[in-house]
Amino acid sequence: MNEEIIEQIAREKKDSPEVIVEKKMVTWLIFSIGEKKYAVKSGDVLEIIRDLSVYKLPFMPSYIEGVLNRRGDPFTVINPRPLIGDKDVTPPSVPLFLIFKRNDDQLSIHISDILFFAEMEEDALNQIPEKNEEGFYLGTITTNGEEIPVLNPNAFELLIRKDLGSL
Repeated sequence: MNEEIIEQIAREKKDSPEVIVEKKMVTWLIFSIGEKKYAVKSGDVLEIIRDLSVYKLPFMPSYIEGVLNRRGDPFTVINPRPLIGDKDVTPPSVPLFLIFKRNDDQLSIHISDILFFAEMEEDALNQIPEKNEEGFYLGTITTNGEEIPVLNPNAFELLIRKDLGSL
């Protein structure tokens, strides 16, 4: 009796189709600021722009370099180095900017170089426990055996709003 049940289960298992679960993939943009590597979701980036002038604004916090003109639209340019704990806080010398995709703000950060894109499973992000939305890091990803910090674009906007009193 038990043998018949086992055989029946084995036959049913052979007949049932194998379910393949597709993992959702995320593409990460890996770039450098100074000598350090960082990442953001490529879906958070609207555009990468090179060789635009930054127009200084008076009475701004030191991390705001000014604004750039992207096809007639002003974008706030942030020097992330002092915010992410870099010892050298001078803006990168190369005029290269990540323009973030935002619904309510026009924001960019000044970076040194674009390194590569990496496609990974959605759960590849090692999140920071007990992180808050004001933290500059979401966590890390690991690619080519190297752990790379993931920047939080929302934190830059929240800091600007807080410092300029528009929260």
